Formats: sequence, C-alpha cells, structure tokens
Amino acid sequence: MPVEVVDLVGEFRYAEVRRERPLIDLGTPSAAAALIGGWSWNETDPRGTTFVWAVGPRSEVGVFLAWERDLEVRMRCRAFRYPGSPAQIVSVLWDDVEVASLELEAGFMEGGFVVPAERATPGGHRLALVPAYFGRPEGAGDAGQAPRHSRKLSLTCDWIALGDGPVAAEARGEGDTLWIPAASEVSFFLEPEQDLELQWEGSAPRGVPSLDVVWEVEGAAPLTASITQESAPPLHLPLRPVGDQGPEAPVDDWLAFVRPARLTLRTAGGAAASGGEEAGVVLRRPRLTVDERDLPLPDRSAEEPSFDEAGVPEHPSPGGERPPASILRWIVDTLRVDRLGFHGHEGKVSPNFDSLAERSTVFERAIAQSSWTRPTVATLLTGVGPERHGIRELSHGMEESFATLPERLRELGYATAGFSANANVTADTGFAQGFDRFQYAAVDVDDLARDALAWLDELTARAPEQPFFLMILSVEPHASFAPAEPFRSRFAAGVDDPELGSVAHLKALSGREATSTPDVVEKLFLLYDGEIAWNDHVFGEVKDELGRRGLDPLIAVIADHGEAFEERGVFGHAWDLHREVLDIPFFIHLPGQTEGRRVALPVQQADLLPTLIEMTGGEPGPDIEGDSLAPLLRGGAEDVALSAQPVLADRLLLSTMDTFRRPAASLVRGRYKLIELRRPGHAPTRLLFDWVDDPEERRDLVAERPILAGRLARLLREQVELSGRGAVRAPEVEVDEETRRRLQALGYIE
Repeated sequence: MPVEVVDLVGEFRYAEVRRERPLIDLGTPSAAAALIGGWSWNETDPRGTTFVWAVGPRSEVGVFLAWERDLEVRMRCRAFRYPGSPAQIVSVLWDDVEVASLELEAGFMEGGFVVPAERATPGGHRLALVPAYFGRPEGAGDAGQAPRHSRKLSLTCDWIALGDGPVAAEARGEGDTLWIPAASEVSFFLEPEQDLELQWEGSAPRGVPSLDVVWEVEGAAPLTASITQESAPPLHLPLRPVGDQGPEAPVDDWLAFVRPARLTLRTAGGAAASGGEEAGVVLRRPRLTVDERDLPLPDRSAEEPSFDEAGVPEHPSPGGERPPASILRWIVDTLRVDRLGFHGHEGKVSPNFDSLAERSTVFERAIAQSSWTRPTVATLLTGVGPERHGIRELSHGMEESFATLPERLRELGYATAGFSANANVTADTGFAQGFDRFQYAAVDVDDLARDALAWLDELTARAPEQPFFLMILSVEPHASFAPAEPFRSRFAAGVDDPELGSVAHLKALSGREATSTPDVVEKLFLLYDGEIAWNDHVFGEVKDELGRRGLDPLIAVIADHGEAFEERGVFGHAWDLHREVLDIPFFIHLPGQTEGRRVALPVQQADLLPTLIEMTGGEPGPDIEGDSLAPLLRGGAEDVALSAQPVLADRLLLSTMDTFRRPAASLVRGRYKLIELRRPGHAPTRLLFDWVDDPEERRDLVAERPILAGRLARLLREQVELSGRGAVRAPEVEVDEETRRRLQALGYIE
C-alpha cells in the first residue's frame, strides 16, 4: 500500500522556481536576480536610459532555459573609451565557451549572436562578457562623464534580450494543485531513503504538450520522463541504479549514507491555451509515496533512558558526583579558534587555556550564530538565535520577554553577576536582565577580573554557601590590537608602527586605502597573539584565585565570534559568515575533572544555556533552540565520533547576519556548510564547503555538488522560518555619548 512521504504542494514553498526571462533590463531592480558578478550599481543617464557598468575583467549574468533551441541573443551596450584607447572588443562566453566577439562603439549600439541548440539546453547557464581592456577614468572622455568613483570600467549595458518569447508566469502551489507555467521549472530537493513513486490524480497540460520530469540522485545519471494528459501514475523514481551499493565513506560520516536528490518538473514554451488561459500544466494532488512494505522498521537498538521513581530521566554526572554548584562563564571577544594551542597553534600564546582544555571537554567545531558581539551574546544568554531574538543592528537591544540564563539560574538559588568590557553588552542594550549585579566598564581584562573577584568576595562574606553564576566578557583581543606589556614585547617586539592594528588602520586596509602585504598581515597576527596571551594570563590568574578561595566551579570558555585577517579580502568581523569569523573556541571543565575529551560533533552557542541548566539540575524547557550537550560531557577521554550521538549529529546549525546591509545565512550539517548571501532583490549566492577535507573553506563545491547545495539551501530556508516563529521585535535602544564613543573605538560606528 502506498504511503505518502512528501506532499509536493505543501513542499512548494521550499522549492526552487526558475523561469525564462526574455529580457534582462539592466539598471533596474528587475535585473538584479540575473546579475552574477562584475557589475556596478544601477544608473540612469540624462536621456532616461537605465544601465549598469561592467567592471573588471569579466561580467556575468545567469540565464535559465526551459527547452532546447537555437537561441538568438541581442544586447544594447557601449564601450568605455579614453583618449587614444584601442577598439573595445568583447568576447562573449556561454558556459565558458566563446560563442561570439563584438566590437563596441563609444555610443550605445545593438549587437547580436546565436547560441546553437547543442549549447542552449534546458537548465541554468552563464553568459559572460570579457572585454579586451578596462581602466579607471580620470575625467570626461569618449564614453561621457566619468563616474563618481574610480571603477575598473570596460563597457556599459542597457539590456540583454534572450529570444522573443513571452515572460513566463509565476508557478503556484495552492490547495491540492501545482501550477507549472510554460517556460519554467519547479525543483524539489529531497533526501530519500528508498525508491519513491510520483503519484498524481490528474494532469491538465494547457498550450504545452507535456510536463517533463527529471529525477537526479547525486552520483547517478539523471532519469527523464514526460507526463501527458493520458499518462497514468505512478512514475517510479529509483534511489540507486541496480547494483549500486552507495559511496564508500568512514562509518562516522552519516551524510555518506544519504543521497540528496532533485525532482524537477519542467515545461517548454507554449502558446496561450483556449479561452486565453495561461500556458502550462496543472498537476492535481502531486505527491511522493513509498510502498508500506519498504518503510524501515523502527530502530530500537538505542539504549533506552533510565528513569527514577518520579519518572524523571536519570543523567548521572561524571564520577557519580552531584551536579556542579557554581559556574564561571568566560567569554573572550573576537577570538579565532586557530590561534590557540589546544587547537594546533604553535605560538604558545594560551598556556592557561591549553592546560585547562587538556582536562576539559573540547568541542572541536563550535559555531557562532552571528558574526558580531551583540547578537551572539544575546544567544548565549537566551538560548535562541538572532532570527528569534531579533538583534540585527546597533540600534537593537535585548527584548525582556526572554528568560535569560541568569534569570533561570536565579530561580535555582544562584547569585548572578555579569561584568562586560564591550560597549555592545550594557544595561542600556538590555543585557543586565537577570543579574543581581551587572557592570559595564570600558576597562582592560585585568580590571574586569579584579572587579569580578571583588564581587565574589562580597558574596562569600554574605552567603558563603550560595552557588554563583559569574559571567566575564573581556574585550581583548578585539581591535585595536594593542597588547599590554610584557605581552607586546614577548609576542610583537618587532612591530614598531604604533598605528598598525588600530581600528582606523584595519578599516583602511579593508577599504584598500592602505596597502596590505604578507608582512603587514603577519605583524597584525603578532599583535593579536599578544592580546590573546594577555587575556589568557588573566584567565589563569582568576582560576588560581578561585582555587585559593577553595572554589571549584564549572568553567565554560567560549568566544562570541572570530576575526578575519584578509582571508576573503577584508579585516575584522561582521562582514561575512566564513570559518575565520564563525568557528570559535568552546570547552567546558567540570569540577574535579582530570581527563579531557574531544568532541567532533558540530555544536553552537545556543547549546550552552540548556547544557548549564541541565548540569545544575534544572529543566531547559521547550522555548529554546539549543540542545543540551550534557551527554557529551560524561565518559572517558576517547573522541566522540559523529555516530556516537545520532540525534546531535544530524542537527542543523543556523547562523545569520543582517547587519550593515550585508544579509547572509549559513547552515552546518555534519561535515558540510552552506553559506547564502541574501541581498534583497538578488538571487541568493551560494557557497558550499566540506569542513573535513577543506577546513579553511577555500574550495566551493556548489558547481560540483549542486544537488547537495540545493538540499542544504532548502533546509536553510526551513530553519530560518522555524527560528523566526515566535520572533520578537528587538527594542530600539539609545546609548549615551560615552558608550557611543566606545562603539566607535571598537569600529562599529564611523
């Protein structure tokens, strides 16, 4: 008996829809989704013509075709010329194969060529314009008045026409029907565990002969079929060809046993149907099913949790001891994971962190949930991501409806205190909620630690048996990079320029107003290491002071985010969601713990709140996005493989950024990471990385594994939607002039 596993109408909201665009009207918002790269901003000349300058050595647009034919392409462009320049010859490439060469005049002119049918096939293509030269104008020339800024200009385009068909209509999924207009396609990205059957209860082609079905399983040849009005379901969609046993992979690589698949429903061009109806295909109640006999049996091999007399799951703490009484959470601002000894750095800048990490649970792949301080610290305090707590801009504060970690711990009898040296985390921005004592001061890590220990002594004198939660957010090694002595002499003795590493210098480097060289980058790293060493030294002093007071709290060390050193052409953070900004150090040391362990499972900042709540005997509750890592803190010193905790291994870790007009989102699943740049009006730009084979995120796999990228993109959209449920509107906050100056000193305000 067939059992429905996917309702394609319900799944439509996550599908990718593409349609033919006979005209790309450059210079208007409608063209944005087609622009891949190498274009400047939209402009309009005095005659009202909209256009876009092509900049640099190559400019590209994306083209989708729904059916194969000889494709006539025409474009209206003009050359950038300067006095004495040669003729501007533009090579036209279709999927990196030259199909035409055009000589452009100084004024707008039309030119055209034909892409042969063997190259103009159904699917996505890239049309690239490669000029013979490009330059930076210094004044008015044959091409007209020079633009406002010096850009590497080559030509400007008004429009690009692709064939002469009508604009394809919008696909729709409504009620129990799916509507696929002519000259368009709808793609569903799936994760089948067995063969599927495509079922439907009626097909009505209008003005087109059929609906083309393309079934692609990653690693196998695509299968194609057509659905006409006379076709009878089901259509068989096999998971693997006969004899294929699947890819070989390590046993702990769970994704190797899942084959992403893409189901595409595509219609060719067509005329309007009778009665003036749109051309296309109506598919009634389309769904994917499996035979009930093929469904996998429930897996009962996992050990069932034991329960106490009250019916509460038993989670014994390490060594059978009681849960830890007190907590120190040490947050290091702007700390890259790869500059620490216990993560492989050879600079010996972090002996105190390294020593404790050897006796702690180290999470080897910890992910920040945004790329700057305010949203990430909000996540550490609430257990929810930026899509839910809503902090995206400098004007946003933390909404008071969330139950913060100190509030939850205070209900369990804890004294709570927070000490922050970052101007993003203040009482004015809402971060004092739940703390018995909260202090923001623009001080270095020494003074911050001194104030925190003074509070602890006050608590001990007043209530010596009361457990405490102490949060310290130090600003080192955040820019400016200016380590105190003796750390500057020890790690950056050869850096003589006092301006090197300042916020102004780093901004000048990112804006190409100052010259970056390998020597400059190395010196910046030396200064950065000195700041890490300074922080590490004070951490060691605090830990020793706790020991002298007879205190042995749970210690959680984590960063809010990392820092870029020109890996992608910029310095700093809040620019993107790459590993140098999102991959952070994170370890937890339990009282009395003497053995360390390494956890390979990807984890996120939101996991820390439920972990601490569970370790202190509380219940995290259903209103958080993180998962408790308490099960991973128990056991011996062996590595924790991906297969050891299947529920945690199969998680989807979402990070987002919507700050400074650079919206982006990333999703980590197992060994893979997808990044989407999500500028309004543009098609998302995707990057796919395998962090096992490519931990530096240098090799984009989107072109090699488009089905996997599409599947992760579908999951990312769903996670953004799920995270946004129950989202609050972050309150607008005002900061005083002194705090504003501190934010400016940190580089957040011009």
